[in-house]
Amino acid sequence: TKVNITKEADVSSVDSDDEGIESTSIDDSRPPKRWILIGPERSGTGLHVDPLWTNAWVTVVQGKKRWLLFPPETPHEKIGMIENEPQINSAAWFHSYYSKVTSNEWPVEYKPVEVLQLPGETVFVPNGWPHIVLNLETTLAVTHNYASEFGPFERMWEEVVRDEPDFAKRWLCGMKSERPDLYHRAKEISLKK
Repeated sequence: TKVNITKEADVSSVDSDDEGIESTSIDDSRPPKRWILIGPERSGTGLHVDPLWTNAWVTVVQGKKRWLLFPPETPHEKIGMIENEPQINSAAWFHSYYSKVTSNEWPVEYKPVEVLQLPGETVFVPNGWPHIVLNLETTLAVTHNYASEFGPFERMWEEVVRDEPDFAKRWLCGMKSERPDLYHRAKEISLKK
C-alpha cells in the first residue's frame, strides 16, 4: 500500500511557533528533533534514553510497534544498557531480556510499561525513560522530540550545555530575548557549575 506521507502525517499544527521552549533559539540550526521512521518486521530502536533529556511523541501511520518503557530509576545494566558497550538491537534484546523484565520475579519498581501501538495511535515518551521499540510488521511512523520547561529543566539544560555547547549559546541568547524567566534559570544553573 502506498502512503502519501505529506497527506497522512500532517504535523503542521504541532510544528508551529509553540513547539516547545527550544523555539526560543535565535536561528533554526538546532539539533535534529523530527524523523520519519520506516522499518520492516523485526527492526526497531534499541534500548536508549532520548537525547538532551527531551520528551518525544511517536505516531504510527502504518504497521505495529511493541514498546517497553522503563521507569527512570531502573538500573541500566539490569536491562542491557551497559556504558561503553554497543546498543543491543531490539529483536535480540526482546529475545534475551523480555521474559526476564516481564516476569513476576522482576522488581515491581522497575516494571516496564508495555504498549502495543497500532496505526493512528501516539505514544508519549517522557524524558529520562529508557525505552525499546520492536516493529511487529513493516511500519511507518513520525516522531518529534522536544524540550519542555516543565519537568527537570535543570537536568535538560546541563545536558544541552555538555553535549551541544554551540547550540546552548544560541539558545541562551534566544531565551534572553524571548523568555527572560528561562534565561535566568539557565544562567543560574550554568553559574553553579
